[in-house]
Amino acid sequence: MATDTSNQTNMQSDVEGVLQSDDSTSERVLLWVDEQLKWLLTLPAVAILFALTFYPLLRALQMSTQQFLPTGTTFVGAENFVKLLSNETYHTSLLVTGKFILLAVGIEFLLGFAIALLLNKRLKFRGLWQTLILIPMILSPTVIGLIWRLLYTPDGLLDFLAGGNVGWISEPSMALYSVILTDVWQWTPLVVLVIFAGLQSIPSHVKEAAIMDGASPFQRFRDITLPYLSSLIVLVLIIRIVDALRVFAKVYILTRGGPGDSTNVISMEMYRTAFRFSSFGEASAMAISLLVIVLALAMTFVKTANIEFSS
Repeated sequence: MATDTSNQTNMQSDVEGVLQSDDSTSERVLLWVDEQLKWLLTLPAVAILFALTFYPLLRALQMSTQQFLPTGTTFVGAENFVKLLSNETYHTSLLVTGKFILLAVGIEFLLGFAIALLLNKRLKFRGLWQTLILIPMILSPTVIGLIWRLLYTPDGLLDFLAGGNVGWISEPSMALYSVILTDVWQWTPLVVLVIFAGLQSIPSHVKEAAIMDGASPFQRFRDITLPYLSSLIVLVLIIRIVDALRVFAKVYILTRGGPGDSTNVISMEMYRTAFRFSSFGEASAMAISLLVIVLALAMTFVKTANIEFSS
């Protein structure tokens, strides 16, 4: 009897051990699934990001090392990049793009900052003004290009207001400034939106304390407003510079890069090289060089401004 009781006890302990082992195994599996689930859930987004961003980038890198012929492609290494060093049209497009960025982004920032400061005051119908100002930003570049092309037509509305035929997009001396005016009209609202949001986030007690200490409006702007907005200023400038570097739709609709090369920005030159001259390798090299320029400008801007966005 004692032996039977001992055997039953051993069997019971063995069963309990197996059950505990099963429970611990299930618990480990659940913990592993819980830890890995967050990565599994991001796979669809990562796949989309790869398909829309990384694959085109890798493909452009591959194409930049090839020469496209009617009989097929030939590997040429860095030859397409070497050609860019002596390509005067490409150099001209860089200069035109630089001028476009300097004037367009500069005007948008100064004008947008001024409008944001004005809206930050207690204006009548401020909500209505905010809505009206943001309308150009929500329109597509194609629609905006068509609207302004109609405005720039000879004997159109702008010629009527100017009192004569100006040749807004037909004169080389005016075409680039007309494209800049169109870009300023579209993207100044973005600067207004970002800066106005920053102004609204400045604590009121800080401004009230500065007023009580006798600080002038200029001192309050220099010592309170600008420091609070510094990261937003850098952010909006980076966004606008990067976007202005790749401007295409408005230029294509308004001027096609002309007259001559007066509005031939880098994106327009890439289009011409690829689809007019079928030099896809050289156009891809231009795209890679543009990416390098964008990254260098963004990193330099952030480092020079000494801004930490995480703060």
